[in-house]
Order: sequence, then structure tokens, then C-alpha cells
Amino acid sequence: MSLRLEPVSGEAAAALAAPLSCLHRACFPNDPWPPPAIAEITAIRGFFGRIAWEGEAAVGLALAQGLGPECEILTLGIVPERRRSGIGSALLASVVDEARRREVRTLFLEVADDNIAARALYEARGFVQIGRRTNYYRRGSGLVDARVLRLLLST
Repeated sequence: MSLRLEPVSGEAAAALAAPLSCLHRACFPNDPWPPPAIAEITAIRGFFGRIAWEGEAAVGLALAQGLGPECEILTLGIVPERRRSGIGSALLASVVDEARRREVRTLFLEVADDNIAARALYEARGFVQIGRRTNYYRRGSGLVDARVLRLLLST
């Protein structure tokens, strides 16, 4: 089945708050974002995102905010049954391409310390750790630190 990435931006993004929230919950059941949180994020100046589709099924999302020379990937998630199939790489590449179009110089994100697959993806794409946030992510068994990563984009 072929992968399709659709942009999410502008007023259309606000209308997608509930479906994006459901998709985020499927990707991150321990720390889902409710529709009002998604609506707030999509209303921020500089917001952009992507939804990954396989056929009629939404299988991943990436939401980002770019302001001037910096951009932050707010979330990038893949539904569990489709992880390690290249969807995360495609979403990340699409966000990086959009950031470059916006003349962003530095891209930031946080990743859970225990998310080995995501850390490997980001490190393979050139992200480097520049900080740590203690007890940042909720897990059923407690809290997990976040690594703050940065990617410098060539202009």
C-alpha cells in the first residue's frame, strides 16, 4: 500500500482537531493530546503539519511550529502496528523539507529517553542532543526523561 503525506495548516487544521487528537491517542496512549490542545496548537502562528495515510487509514502525524529561523517538531508519531516501516522517516523528511522552504536554520524536538527507535531515527538524520528534561513524559510505570535534540539546517 502506498504512503501519502497530506499537509495540515491554516483554518483546515482547526477543523481536524478531533481526528488529530484520535490519531495522537493511537500513537501515544500514555500521553494523548485532547482536541482543545490540538486546536490550540494548530492556531499558533507558524504551525504546520503532515498526516500520513495508507489508503483510507491515518497511520502517523507530525506537527511543528516554525517561527523565524527556528522550528520545533511538537509531535511525530506512528500508530504502533505501522512502526518501523519508513513512515516516521517520510514524515520527518517532509517536516525538514518544509522547514527549509520556510528558511529555518535550526530544528528542535524532544524525544523520550526510552524511545530507542525514535532516537535512532533522529540521530541517523543528524540530530544531536543539546539538553535533557527530567521526568518529562508520563508512562504507566512512572516518568521518563526527554532528550532535547537539535538539527542545524544548511541554508
